[in-house]
Amino acid sequence: MTVGDKGLFWKEEILLSEAKEILASIAEEDKVDKQKYAELASAYEILLKQTSKLTRLSDADEKRLNNLLSRLSRYVSPPLYKKITSGKEKVELNKTRRVKLTIFFSDIVDFSSHSANMEGEALSAILNSYLEEMTNIINAYNGTLDKYIGDGILVFFGDPDFISDFDHSFRCVNMALEMRHKMSELQDKWFKLGYSYPLHIRMGIATGYVSVGNFGSSERMDYTIIGNPVNLASRLQTLAMADQILISHDTWGLIKDHFFCSEARKVKLKGFSKTQLAYEVYGPREEKQDNIVVIEDKEKDLLITYDKTKISAEEVARLIKN
Repeated sequence: MTVGDKGLFWKEEILLSEAKEILASIAEEDKVDKQKYAELASAYEILLKQTSKLTRLSDADEKRLNNLLSRLSRYVSPPLYKKITSGKEKVELNKTRRVKLTIFFSDIVDFSSHSANMEGEALSAILNSYLEEMTNIINAYNGTLDKYIGDGILVFFGDPDFISDFDHSFRCVNMALEMRHKMSELQDKWFKLGYSYPLHIRMGIATGYVSVGNFGSSERMDYTIIGNPVNLASRLQTLAMADQILISHDTWGLIKDHFFCSEARKVKLKGFSKTQLAYEVYGPREEKQDNIVVIEDKEKDLLITYDKTKISAEEVARLIKN
């Protein structure tokens, strides 16, 4: 009989059986075989030492595993980390699903030119503080952080936890608005640290069906997304101006009753044969937006949106004339 056939605790079972025999002899003859009792106690002492050693080794292995998992959690988003560690995610290639997601892209406007004016240490400090704050916001809204692309960020909503199309787009737009607000706070912080050039972000959001799953090779793979909505979100982000949030028509259709948005803007984007509709998000509808003024002339293909607390109507008129 092999150890496997006997079971993991076969020694304990033998000792337990012998102890029961001794107890039976006490009941029947009212005496204990001293030699047998001594052998049993000695065997149990050895077994106890072995069990104690195995427990210490097991605790050490568990601690190493927890440290490893803690490090892993820094490389993947919390929703994906939870899915991997739960055992539900199979690490296989060619295992993708077609799902409807809301995708978010952002980057820092003209970051390359800004970085040329900074030393390496200052650049790293600013970029890392920016990514740290943005990631905290992503996690707060339970978004899946796909990757950092330099100063760019790709996030999606709807996988691995699907709730509803509205919920995904609603959380994504709220996240973008909070990111914009946090960026204004960071500008003040960086200015006080000695960096006088304000940094601005631009964001693009699109909703649609994409393929999500493991892409790569047998040696290295990424859990990511591909599809036209991904490209659309990226192109909208590129089209956006400083501190603008541009969303696709599909996203607008889901959130239009909850956020104050611009009129539809027809845009021609690289990689898309048809004209796309884009909308700028100003803020939640429950907040007063009396300071936002929209001037539109469809015949002249003119659309101007400005904050009257930051620029006067006279200045806008002068800019239009020029």
